[in-house]
Amino acid sequence: MSWDDLRGTCDEDEMAARYILSQPMALAVEVAIDEGLDVEALTRGLDVDVKAILRSAYMRVPWESFALFLERMEERLGGELVNAMRRHYLEQNPFSNFVKVGGLFCSPQLFYKMANHVFGPMMFPLLRFEVEELGRRGFRAVATLPEDVRDSPLFFRICKEFLQYGPTLMGMEPARIQVSYGQREATYRVGYPPSLSLPARLRRFTDAALTSRAFMEELRAQGERLRESYDALQESEETFRTMVERSPDGVMVLGEQEVIFANDALARMLGLRHGGELVGRCVEQLEVPGYDLPELLNEAMHRGEAVGLRMRALDEGGATVPVEARALRARFLGRRALVVTMRDVREREASMARAIDTDRLVTMGTLAAGVAHEINSPLSYVQANLDFLGELLEESPSLRDLGEESEEDVRASLRDARKGVERAIEITRDLKEIGRQGAEHGEVIDPRLSVEGALRWARAEVLQVARLHMELEDCGEVVASRRRLSQVVLNLLVNAAHAMSSEGRQRNLVRVTTFATEDHACIEVCDNGPGMSQEVMERVFEPFYTTKEPGRGTGLGLFVSREIVEEFGGTLHLESAPGKGTRATIRLPQHQEVARKTSKATAS
Repeated sequence: MSWDDLRGTCDEDEMAARYILSQPMALAVEVAIDEGLDVEALTRGLDVDVKAILRSAYMRVPWESFALFLERMEERLGGELVNAMRRHYLEQNPFSNFVKVGGLFCSPQLFYKMANHVFGPMMFPLLRFEVEELGRRGFRAVATLPEDVRDSPLFFRICKEFLQYGPTLMGMEPARIQVSYGQREATYRVGYPPSLSLPARLRRFTDAALTSRAFMEELRAQGERLRESYDALQESEETFRTMVERSPDGVMVLGEQEVIFANDALARMLGLRHGGELVGRCVEQLEVPGYDLPELLNEAMHRGEAVGLRMRALDEGGATVPVEARALRARFLGRRALVVTMRDVREREASMARAIDTDRLVTMGTLAAGVAHEINSPLSYVQANLDFLGELLEESPSLRDLGEESEEDVRASLRDARKGVERAIEITRDLKEIGRQGAEHGEVIDPRLSVEGALRWARAEVLQVARLHMELEDCGEVVASRRRLSQVVLNLLVNAAHAMSSEGRQRNLVRVTTFATEDHACIEVCDNGPGMSQEVMERVFEPFYTTKEPGRGTGLGLFVSREIVEEFGGTLHLESAPGKGTRATIRLPQHQEVARKTSKATAS
């Protein structure tokens, strides 16, 4: 495999998502100029550099910008864009000198083969082309846009004009064409025009001979442009090769059954020395102890979107380390392929662990006064009951001398003292649990236990500024860390409390609920506070971003909370608007759903 091939695979994968080459955009800009339109107004807000596009035919242009530009032109021209594009292209024929001899060598079949298999896919890599040859009569072509890009029926209408009148660029007659349009798909049935007759070819040859100097100048100029493009391609290829070879991330390209390319970094992660040792191996031979890597790759191949997996691989010293593997479908030499990357995430996981610990300690400090009150209250009535018992014993040294009524008072005091001690022990246990540092693997838990633990901690903080309402319904079991899930709920409760003022305590409300959906356990923390603006919502999960006054937060709370929830396969979603409060929803897969997916993966 050549590096050109590998670069083409990765470039195609990136470009095919949302980009086209700049040549079609340059043509549209030239039409706008010819028609006297304001190009600056047409491109306002679009991700395009008009001057650069007109200079180079090999830039990338976002499909979204190209499609919007066509729509704006169509509106300005009163629905005449298609005719204007055809007229301009035929009048400004880029093959004008070649036409004189093109018909001598280029048949209609060859012209369309180049258009369908070379120029079309090269200029519009995001399109899926399916071509069915219909013998010597013509062909049937289906062009389809991906689901995740802007649709453009207008684009398909323009394509019809070029398919029909393209042969005239070679001096031939227009093709016969039938077409059916959709929003994202068009089907073209093209009948080949007749080839040039012998007399016509002779006339073409005579014209070419009479203007051979101009023709040779054109060929020389095109050769110079090709040489410049080749030099740029060579430089780009060298840069890409160096990047991949020296990358600390593992990179691998796979065909349908075997490894086509792998760099040394990825080979080492799989216990080998060099990437060449992987080339030619079947996908089923790629072994990572404890993980079904072939299953991941098969899933990526069939889904057509990036698939990720956290797993453990080897570092240079042979020790196991956490890595993140990602596989994305691409095209390679006209067939399906996968680009696989593996990244060592030790430092990221260590940083995240430090962030989690920092956020937890800051939260504990913020709630210290409220927790002290929570502990002081049960200890106060323990002390009061002990004082009562002490006075009672001074009056009656022997408990046997107490009357029946006093004996019941003693029992009640002892019960109250025991409850107070148990409450203090419970709070202390929660304090120890949530303050414990270090990573923790998931286990099967009832999420309500995590919520109740967080509520014991945050109750005093919330009640200073709002009323607290709880509805903790059975929501099933999940695989998570009870302590870390408590930390997430605690963060949400503290954020709700800090968003409100004690002046509105009677109307302020914080509502905590748990409930089950079909396959998820859900925890919601809602408040009727001031809410957040769209600008704040866009940044709310960024690390170290906070709207709180100094001393009330690190800006890590929501960032850490989302990382924790996603680590256990869940999601954390926020809804908020100014004056409408905030709703935070945690969704975690129920334990039965986790078990079902695990057993399905094992069976396959």
